[in-house]
Amino acid sequence: MEQSAVMKSKIEIARNLNGYSFPHKLSSQEADIIIEKVKNTLSDSKYEFILHKKSELSEIEISSLIERELIDDNFLSSQNGALLINDDKTICVLINGLDHIKIQVVGNNDIKGLYEIGNEIDDILEDRLEYAFDKDLGYLTTCPVNVGTGLKVTNTIHIPSIEKLKQVDDYYKIAHKIGVNFKGVYGKTKSILGSLYTISNSVMLGRSEANIIQSVESMSNDLSKREYESRDVLKNLEKMDLEDEIFRSLAILSSARVITNSELMKCLSNVKLGIEMGYIEDVNLEKITKLMTGRQPYLKIISAYDEQDKIERASYIRREFSLANRNNK
Repeated sequence: MEQSAVMKSKIEIARNLNGYSFPHKLSSQEADIIIEKVKNTLSDSKYEFILHKKSELSEIEISSLIERELIDDNFLSSQNGALLINDDKTICVLINGLDHIKIQVVGNNDIKGLYEIGNEIDDILEDRLEYAFDKDLGYLTTCPVNVGTGLKVTNTIHIPSIEKLKQVDDYYKIAHKIGVNFKGVYGKTKSILGSLYTISNSVMLGRSEANIIQSVESMSNDLSKREYESRDVLKNLEKMDLEDEIFRSLAILSSARVITNSELMKCLSNVKLGIEMGYIEDVNLEKITKLMTGRQPYLKIISAYDEQDKIERASYIRREFSLANRNNK
């Protein structure tokens, strides 16, 4: 398989039910009816979901879902929100967030596979529920920019070498030309976290699902190819400085007593680069990926979006990167 710098993929499908106001204007009674309709429709499908009403979620559960990017501010501000989620939290159906329904599927670098799952769930719902649909515009959504297919596709990509060579700016113009959003993943410090960037479609209206997927995949593939070429350049131009930065980062992770999230993400990024370039052999790559994409346990402490708990975070990371644990998932 061709090397890819994509760390995570996600598809989202937004839908609304005909005959009901958009979620921000729903009564509690109407919202409950929609929750029951969606839950019952999916109850006999092959997908096993657990229903959680927003009001019943604990603070830890909310933090976990935020870090996995499965809930957002629109859902958090909803008084009548709920979600259906599977055991491994790779499929989540938001109910009464920004729209009545938002199907989300997350995974590794496989947009087409994720879309097939999301589309199957969408077909099950559409077969038994009447969607708000216009023959000229497509699926009707609360936010006009989502009208059309209602499909948003996002790849999160790790491009430290392109960033170190200061070549990131080349891709902002390319993205605009092909109808793609390209932007860094920012934390509260306003700095880009861990050389992570997202690639997503900027327009849904007038574009087919296949075209949306193709545009995001095309730019992801181009960036991945450039990233791995840039690593060879770095190795030739800055070999000793590169090795020093990588191993200093590993030392910080294994011994720091205080660490911010921005420093944590930078160090994780460098160690990931070191593993993939063959400099580091005793650290598990899956551990790094889980930490960088919010899938590791104890999420609040390592949150990329929270700069508090610097001491507790460092303690947790030291244990993860001790000689006894660093090669464990």
